[in-house]
Amino acid sequence: MSPTIQLNLKLSEALFVLLSAKLNQEFLESIQIDDLTVGEKEMGALIQKLEHVLGPAYAELTDEVLEELINSFLPEIPIRTHAKADYSFPMYSIDETLPQVKEAVDKQQVLRLEYYSMDREEVNVREIEPYFLEKRYSHYILTAYCRWREDIRLFRIDRIKSIEVLAETFDKPSDFVAELYSDEEHS
Repeated sequence: MSPTIQLNLKLSEALFVLLSAKLNQEFLESIQIDDLTVGEKEMGALIQKLEHVLGPAYAELTDEVLEELINSFLPEIPIRTHAKADYSFPMYSIDETLPQVKEAVDKQQVLRLEYYSMDREEVNVREIEPYFLEKRYSHYILTAYCRWREDIRLFRIDRIKSIEVLAETFDKPSDFVAELYSDEEHS
């Protein structure tokens, strides 16, 4: 049996540990340090403990940060271990979706999406205001205001299951700067 360690962490430190644990769970089947192996069971138990202490709001927030990290910075790295589905590859055809998104960006039209959330492994309906579209690596990334999250989010076009262009239009905020959300190195 492993010894128990008591930690007195600041909130920011606990959030960092939780996010790190979730990242490790996404990419590693297990971690071996000396004679100690930390596998999915141990990582899952750690995540549960941290989420319990931090509460559901921070648990959800770290899920969102994890999803954005994976969507934005790591699109070419295989997601999940061999026993789980690999969500790094395109999920849905963009043949019909991409032209609709491009037009909605140009005309500032609101979109209703069925969007696959990789982190929650579920499809959610979202209404978004599309601001900016770019190609990163081999994926198209849409920067948009998500009405559900009430914040600017990044959406991979190949994770849009269905799309509806609404008649409603919007005004992009005058202070929106696409470069703040862009990955110019890989555009």
